[in-house]
Amino acid sequence: MLIYPDWGVATLIVWLSFGLIFLGIRSIALVGVKGLSNGSKVVSVITGILSLILAFLVIIFPGYGVATLIWFVAFGLLIYGIAMIVLAYVLKATPGYTRGWMVAIGVLDVILSVLVLLLPGASLLTLVIILAVVLLVSGVEMIVSGAIGRTWLGNLVESIKKEIR
Repeated sequence: MLIYPDWGVATLIVWLSFGLIFLGIRSIALVGVKGLSNGSKVVSVITGILSLILAFLVIIFPGYGVATLIWFVAFGLLIYGIAMIVLAYVLKATPGYTRGWMVAIGVLDVILSVLVLLLPGASLLTLVIILAVVLLVSGVEMIVSGAIGRTWLGNLVESIKKEIR
């Protein structure tokens, strides 16, 4: 992503298009599901057709796909960051260092998402940098987790089990 940012963006646009195509087909296919009301079937067909139209528009006009992708990533990061912060606060049984990492990651995600939303002119570059950083951090986290045999996700699952009991 850092060396060839255009490839990363092009790949994301292709995935966005494929995702919209599959969502459209799935929504239209829900017409055949028994038990759905006629209103649900109509809404499903309409959203399926809209998804297919949007997918083909993204393929034909990739610039709109880039803008859409930037907004999806920015809002996704914002929601994920807030969720991480809330989880760190709610899960009292989680070890302190894990909660600290959750808050740090959440705050970083919120800051980066706000930057993308506030700087639309630089948002594509920001998106590429964010994705590259996320891929690097995730890769390092996976290597470290594999080396020590523990993951923050494993700690989180254990904490949730303790909270539920």
